[in-house]
Amino acid sequence: MTTATKRKPSVRKSATEDEKFVVRFPKGLRPQIAEAAKQAHRSMNAEIISRMGRTLELEDEVFRLQRVIDQLLAANDEPSRPVSRAAQEIHA
Repeated sequence: MTTATKRKPSVRKSATEDEKFVVRFPKGLRPQIAEAAKQAHRSMNAEIISRMGRTLELEDEVFRLQRVIDQLLAANDEPSRPVSRAAQEIHA
């Protein structure tokens, strides 16, 4: 009686566990991304992920800076409220 060889279930690698998403690039964008990736010594995928992450971080920073500007402008409208006090309120 021969025994069938049992195969171990394939082990999932982290890359295969990541979500996949197909993106259509506007004409001319793919070569730009490829060049940027080459300059940074990384894959196109890594370049895209890096840039998307930075964009989200910058979006948060722009929102924070807008609040700072709004508070400074409000302090300017209220001469009795010194700018240094407004700055303290921003960091609180």
